Amino acid sequence: MAENKLMDTPENELKTQAVDSAAICEYILSRVYDDLASYGYKRSGKGKFFYRYTAEGKVGCAVEMQKSMFNSSESFSFTFNISCVALYELKGYAKEKLTLEALKHTAGNSFGGIRIGSLCRGGDYWWEITADIANEYPMEEYYNRFVRKDIEKAIYYLEELACKKEQVYH
Repeated sequence: MAENKLMDTPENELKTQAVDSAAICEYILSRVYDDLASYGYKRSGKGKFFYRYTAEGKVGCAVEMQKSMFNSSESFSFTFNISCVALYELKGYAKEKLTLEALKHTAGNSFGGIRIGSLCRGGDYWWEITADIANEYPMEEYYNRFVRKDIEKAIYYLEELACKKEQVYH
């Protein structure tokens, strides 16, 4: 079975039997970052965590990719956890400044975070890319068709929530 790799074509097509999870993951993350960057989000290193703070730095929003622990050479599954946390909600965890560490701790738990599927699809949702799917859709088309709208909806949701939480400080 040949390994699947993103080829150096403009369409970034996947054309083999196995799934190269690392290449797919990085492609999806780079596209998510492209969409989030125009809203002021930054990527934490080369990781799966994206964040932004409101102008006063008292509210933070985060989007984090979670990869399935069952990923294999046959399939790659992922979802996104999203959160919006205000400094006043952390009660002592972060006293004067909302930190990246505090945001990371809230993104994947029920305190401040939800799964993107709960917001966009009515329940927990995981995207799954198999070799068949990868061969049928160039990664750009897959992202635009199946992932992008959910990311955009999450951005708008987080922006609205951040504005509401920011009002506590005014």
